[in-house]
Amino acid sequence: MSSMKEVKKITDASPFFCDVLFARGYLFTDADIDAEAFPFYGAWQRETVAGYCLLAHPKTNYYVLRAGEETFILIGHAYNPFDGLWKETEILRKYAESPDRIGYFNQWTGLFTLIVVEKDSVEVWGDCAGMQAAYYGVVTGKFFVSSHAQLIGDICRLEQSQFVQHLTHYRFWKMYGIFLPGDISQFDNVFRLVPNHSLAFSLQKKQCSISRFYPSENLQMVGTKQEYDGIIREIGRILHKNMELISKKWHSPAISMTGGMDSKTTVACANGLYDRFKYYSYISMYGDKPDAEAAKAIADAIGVTHTTYSISESDDDFSDIDSMRAVMEHNLGDIGSVNSNDVRKRLFFLNTQEFDVEVKSWVSEIGRANYYKKFGVKKMPYRLSPRQMTSMYKFFTYNRRTARKTDCIFRQYIEKTHSNDIFNLDSSDMYLWEFRYGGWGGLTITSEHRVSYDITIPFNNRLLMEMFLRLPLEKRIEDAPHYDVIRTMNAKIDQLGITVTNYNETKKRMYCEKAYYFVHSALPI
Repeated sequence: MSSMKEVKKITDASPFFCDVLFARGYLFTDADIDAEAFPFYGAWQRETVAGYCLLAHPKTNYYVLRAGEETFILIGHAYNPFDGLWKETEILRKYAESPDRIGYFNQWTGLFTLIVVEKDSVEVWGDCAGMQAAYYGVVTGKFFVSSHAQLIGDICRLEQSQFVQHLTHYRFWKMYGIFLPGDISQFDNVFRLVPNHSLAFSLQKKQCSISRFYPSENLQMVGTKQEYDGIIREIGRILHKNMELISKKWHSPAISMTGGMDSKTTVACANGLYDRFKYYSYISMYGDKPDAEAAKAIADAIGVTHTTYSISESDDDFSDIDSMRAVMEHNLGDIGSVNSNDVRKRLFFLNTQEFDVEVKSWVSEIGRANYYKKFGVKKMPYRLSPRQMTSMYKFFTYNRRTARKTDCIFRQYIEKTHSNDIFNLDSSDMYLWEFRYGGWGGLTITSEHRVSYDITIPFNNRLLMEMFLRLPLEKRIEDAPHYDVIRTMNAKIDQLGITVTNYNETKKRMYCEKAYYFVHSALPI
């Protein structure tokens, strides 16, 4: 794992790595910041907004609207498939004028952070699944919000908490991904903004609080075939509209293709717009080959040109790879090593001229009853306990002390986020949505993937996810909604009969994970 001292040495010597450090990030604070020093080097955009300091990476887009006593700041990108707006300035203006701001906000797709400043208060709102991460905290009396917890840590010279240091040296730490439990960061006073929650900061009290704004009521579950068919058509319509808006926002968007269900759904919903996109896959290790081959077959069937990028599996073919690894690990918070092939991928695609945004199919999995399939069950708990969350998070059989501490963190997380107040939504679905995607997914997209190029996710829309979650559970377990959307939007893709499953998703692994989950959840300590 890297350190600030090591990374500073790298960036002091190279403008190239200054650009990689906290790429496409931002910092919003009432502290006095030296924008000429590490990690900004005078290259970040700086603006004083409503008395606060906003610093944005050179590749970060942001938009400011002042209306009366309120100031609205949108960092990242947003587009709205419900009213067709795709310019952030127009979306902000309509939001400011809306009598139902939360309702309008829930219509947005994109990767963004919305900050609203009024007098001595600040509100912070994130995108559907936290794909643009937002971390916050009050440190030595100053308020900070940033895309990267480590950026706050570097500015404030914070030390990792003892628990995080212990956890990240645990034998099975990397299993299921490197991300932290609950809403904690690597620093005691810095927290992750959980999806479906807003942050409120009082300048007078110097206090932060979060509150759940979604869901706000019981959802009407789909019961009849007519209702089901109508929802399927509406999902297809919204995704198609998102693809149309993406093609307007970016000059050269590219869809990253695999043979998986989520990717096929995205490509199917771009039907009628195929000439506006590029299409690609990559092979960076053996496990990527089946996906790339399946993607090529799908592209041939729908008549589009597909490119497969071959990325060397040797570090020797990349210059400065050790420096790249150190900076990437620092972006992620120095909480674990980055896989070598992921470092090579980021270097391979860095500053690519082939396309200006990747259309990614993440977030779709929230609607696919993930933990039902993962454990091979037909029923999950109505409300997850802290121990059940711990069991779904990491493999802790050999470390009971760490398991108990993680239980405590999840207990605090449940209380803080009102995880028991999700009305009639499935608890395991919301765990995937708010914790795993918000924690692991947002960290990975923000701190790793967006190093190379910008990313947009057409599924990252709260009302779209709601439509999936309203569909019958038994159908979602079977992936019937995704199959039906594909058939509705482009039957040619469905007729190919191609479905590539993650090579890790074997029956043996499912059995082992199911056994561990039930046994560990029942252990008294």
